[in-house]
Amino acid sequence: MKKSVFVMLLIFAFSAGALPQNKRQPTDDQIVRISTDLVQVDVVVTDKNGKVVRGLTKDDFTLFEKGKKQLISFFEFVDATKSSTRDAAKKAEQPGVESPQDLTESEIRRIFAFVIDDLTIRFEDLTYLQQMLSSFVDNRMQPTDLVAIVRTIGGKGLLQQFTSNKDLLHRAINELVIGSHPLRVFNNPPPQRVTAADLQPAGGGGETRTDSSGIVDTSGESVDIDNPQEDTNKLLRAFMSIGTASFVIDGLKQLPGRKSLVLVSGGIPILSARPNTASSNISNFLNQLSDKATRAGVAIHTLDIRGMQAHAGVAAFDDTPGKSAMTSGGGGFGRVPDESLLGDKNPFDTMEAHQGLRVLSNATGGIAALNRNDFNAALGQIVDASEGYYLLAYTPADGKFEGDFRKLEVKVKGDYKVYNRRGYFAREDKSDSAPATRRDQVLAAVKSPVARREIDLDAMVLYKATSQNQGTIDINLVIDPKKLQFNEQDGKREADLDINGFVFDQLGKLRGGFSETIKPSLSPEEFERASQTGFTYSASTTAPAGAYQVRLAVLDNKTKAIGTLSRYLEVPDLTKGRLSASSLLLGGVPAKDMKATAPTPISGNRRLSRKQDLRYAVVIYNAKQRDGKPQVTTQLTISQNGQQIYKEAEEHVVAGAGNAVQLIKVGQLGLAGVKPGRYTITLTITDALADKKVQTITRNMDFIVVN
Repeated sequence: MKKSVFVMLLIFAFSAGALPQNKRQPTDDQIVRISTDLVQVDVVVTDKNGKVVRGLTKDDFTLFEKGKKQLISFFEFVDATKSSTRDAAKKAEQPGVESPQDLTESEIRRIFAFVIDDLTIRFEDLTYLQQMLSSFVDNRMQPTDLVAIVRTIGGKGLLQQFTSNKDLLHRAINELVIGSHPLRVFNNPPPQRVTAADLQPAGGGGETRTDSSGIVDTSGESVDIDNPQEDTNKLLRAFMSIGTASFVIDGLKQLPGRKSLVLVSGGIPILSARPNTASSNISNFLNQLSDKATRAGVAIHTLDIRGMQAHAGVAAFDDTPGKSAMTSGGGGFGRVPDESLLGDKNPFDTMEAHQGLRVLSNATGGIAALNRNDFNAALGQIVDASEGYYLLAYTPADGKFEGDFRKLEVKVKGDYKVYNRRGYFAREDKSDSAPATRRDQVLAAVKSPVARREIDLDAMVLYKATSQNQGTIDINLVIDPKKLQFNEQDGKREADLDINGFVFDQLGKLRGGFSETIKPSLSPEEFERASQTGFTYSASTTAPAGAYQVRLAVLDNKTKAIGTLSRYLEVPDLTKGRLSASSLLLGGVPAKDMKATAPTPISGNRRLSRKQDLRYAVVIYNAKQRDGKPQVTTQLTISQNGQQIYKEAEEHVVAGAGNAVQLIKVGQLGLAGVKPGRYTITLTITDALADKKVQTITRNMDFIVVN
């Protein structure tokens, strides 16, 4: 690769899958530690309304291990809603290409991982699922929350990352579909079942039968490997769900605090109609998963998006007036699986399906939100319980660990609901080794969803089309020198930095990258200017249509300090003919100079002086035409901290000579009367001739006004 252009994949290319896998050394901020010297337990206490109870003291708690009372040596209430910094509390997001500043470990207050078991979700329930998740993102998610949406099958790597970017999460929600799969429960009509009677000899009377291979089967019942209702296939579905949850927990282990994994599923069977199946292994896997969740500080909550279940013969929930009245069958109410798809047996009835979900939640201190039709309220109960927890620690009276399971019980004075882990296996946590080499340190930092700000970075990532199905990605990185170490050499100040960049596609595959060592040598005057504006570093690449994540890392070779950040953007496929646009391009021009032909492009820190005007431009693609003319309008708004403070009237975009399809919108704003601070400029683009579903798009960028 040249200094500013991607030309190679990194030699040390690695797989950046859906979730991070790097490890970190255990630190005191881990909420769960298990050793002969110390066992830490996180406990959630809620009132009758499901709200976290604050203000309890150590004397209100009694803790038992294997029925024996333990002496609580450490006690603390951790408020997950309390922001660590003023900046973190003021984080506000707008939809568009640019993502907000990544969260550092100290800023994260809550972590939610939604595992969508799409093997057990019906087509008709997809809307409920999307509405529930969208409501959470829009109304319940806080700026200091880290969230991921992970699918059991068919997920996309980029859209399964942990992020605080609401726009990326909405894209992940919109990508949720119910696809075909051999193990699906509800969406494949069951094949014609063949019974023992069907296979009797024509003369009758035989009790044994032989298949085409000559193997004698005396079971009296066939096993249909293509039927999703078979016990064996149900077990495979359960293993896939548990395996996905286990994978997510591995990624959550490195993250701080108490984490919430919400498993949205139709059920995990731990019972089976056939005694000779491997269903007993499900219980073993559940135990292993629970122990892994305990050591990672993860509470597993479970939610069945099918809603309240009813027995066969009862009218479906969708058929009831207002979807809430009692059904005419007299045996219950609620939506039921479609009998035409399920045959004569519901493979996920309440007892079989929900028992595994309840076991999993109870074992990890989570909530089982089952048989609920108000899904927002069900998820709200889980979110409310994540607002705070009590941390208790004790030294086990029996310090000899032999791998046995030790049951825990926590009692609290008062009429409260207590959620705590049911126990742990008596084996010590293994210490995770820190990355050894410089390369490993950079890779670990880049793969982590938690930002490192030992060095302060900012970046601007822009898209513009180069052809119908490709676009240019321009990266402008700004490095704040204040946290770098400089050495004096011949009257100049010198630093030594490694700059690394990675571009991943929506499947998590590394598409390009760069690695370069720079050694700036600055005079006192140059150093003073750099202290005000930062170092800049630029790179660019051409990429095909798709969604991308750009991850950047800077390493100070003198101090080993690291700074990281990530940005998301999408290169649209213009061959589909849909309305699209480039990123917003911002620059500064002399105040009130409308004829300035060479605006000064703003760098990655997006700073503009009040002595300048803000010049903005955007290229609009695939505008429709009528009588050879487009009918495209734009509307500009300015917001701060999520509140709109300025709005212009709609303006028509005039086509340039000889090019009525590719339009360019240019505008200018005065900043002389604007108070210093961070603002977001949003341009809404509407094509009146386009299909109503795709006739409006937005592009935005945040910028900072300084004196």
